[in-house]
Amino acid sequence: MSEPTAGSASDRGRLPGSVIVMAGGFFLVCLAIQIWRLETLSASYDQALFLQELWSTAQGRPFESSLSSVLSAAVALGEALPSTDYLHLGQHANVLTLFGSPLVALIGKWALPVIQATALTVAGLVLWRLADTRLPRALAERITAAYFLSGAVLGPALENFHDLIWLPLLGFLVVGALLESCVWRVTLYGALLLLVREDSGLLLFSLGLWALVRQPGARRIGAGLMLISFVWVLLVTGWIQPMVDSSLSDRFLQEKFGHLVDDPSGGTASVLFAMLRRPLALLEALISPPGETLGFVLALSLPLLFVPIFSVDALLLMAAPLLIALLSQGRSALSVTLRYVLALVPGLYLGAVLWWQQHPKMWSQLWIRRSWTAAISLGLVLTIVANPHRSLSAFIPDSFSPWIHVPPSQMLERRHAALAAVALVPNNVSVSADTPLLPLLAEREKLIRFPNHVQYRDRTGKTHFVDWVVAFPGYYKQLAPVFKLERERQRSIRTKVSELIESGSYRLVYCQRGVVVLQHQDLGIETSQKPTGGTPNSCPSLG
Repeated sequence: MSEPTAGSASDRGRLPGSVIVMAGGFFLVCLAIQIWRLETLSASYDQALFLQELWSTAQGRPFESSLSSVLSAAVALGEALPSTDYLHLGQHANVLTLFGSPLVALIGKWALPVIQATALTVAGLVLWRLADTRLPRALAERITAAYFLSGAVLGPALENFHDLIWLPLLGFLVVGALLESCVWRVTLYGALLLLVREDSGLLLFSLGLWALVRQPGARRIGAGLMLISFVWVLLVTGWIQPMVDSSLSDRFLQEKFGHLVDDPSGGTASVLFAMLRRPLALLEALISPPGETLGFVLALSLPLLFVPIFSVDALLLMAAPLLIALLSQGRSALSVTLRYVLALVPGLYLGAVLWWQQHPKMWSQLWIRRSWTAAISLGLVLTIVANPHRSLSAFIPDSFSPWIHVPPSQMLERRHAALAAVALVPNNVSVSADTPLLPLLAEREKLIRFPNHVQYRDRTGKTHFVDWVVAFPGYYKQLAPVFKLERERQRSIRTKVSELIESGSYRLVYCQRGVVVLQHQDLGIETSQKPTGGTPNSCPSLG
């Protein structure tokens, strides 16, 4: 029996029905879940931050976000108050994401789910086309299925909106251009990749390294990519971002590499050279903790039947992002369903494509195909059961022991309660809101996080109390008995609300179904809601 071959030239312009179903299903499911998250208050801080940033950009103020200022090092350390004119550029140079601002101006908060689902779906179609030109049609479809059903793609697709959604698409496009030694396409897609974020240069550096080592016809292009990406990362992180804010060195580098570098204040270059001076510490960090590190690598490669582990191409294509993931500390470092793994996706999947191109006969073995089907299925089940980012909480319990499950009907009740409270808040006023409520209020200039802050700085540097406070202590009712984070958040909200009312600086305007709305006493704006008495005891949600 002859071996199956890649699709003929006449077939390559047409998407097969199976790929259309996979891509369409992925897009619709991800979009539906993202909309459900928005509607049921499961979308939270980053969703609001990026919505505010893109809304501000559409208003002519690129990168501006008061919510981002809450996360700055100075505010986190208590050295400053949130500010309305803070630029998110100081934390992440996400230039490419700002091109979504016209869609935000057109359809508001719904733009972010559309952009997120679309970017990751189109990336899967580009992967299929690259695989279909090099592999048997059935094998190309299998790799595409592994992409759409993997935790490394589904997890980030169901997460709050983030600026890393472009990495798979642009990574695939750059490698496709390198395979054809097309300089103008490499230049275009490489430039766009650098605009994703300041650290996306790490991915481009790896793609250049792969071309230098594995593509004789594109070695000069690969070397150029390595040089340009290295210089770009140093330029952005060492000069552009520090001019805006010091959070990169004061917070982000400290959080990721504080266990390897005593003083990260010198920026990316000083951190890099400091780590290179400690090779033994680097080696220890790479393999520690060994169990979690091994589990991370196996989980990433499971939907591809562990092929990337044996692929030199895969290792080179994701060398720098994988190195950073293994060296970093913190809960997000070795999580398969967090957004950071998207930097590894181009290397994982194109590395697998190139490996299968070199070993085509193995595809004809029935046990390989059956084992691969089982691996994809197992990976999908593990992803669903893990309930990434609590996106599937309508169907998957938040806790199995003890059993904690908020049914969809209660989620919709919480939504109605939140919408009724938020409707009391006028447009164009300053607000401090509880985390689940932030996406509902993000299309405004002055928005900060409650109970962290009720004061902010305006553009002139003058300090103000926010006009309104909106909190939802009842949101945490089911989760607080089991989860420490929710329990502490509920307690801090109740304490802060009581303090504000008792101090006389705010009056209680609304307290129903677990939601509390406060109005600053000096505001003097009438509302349709009659005050409820003005004491914490009059509000059951504060008990």
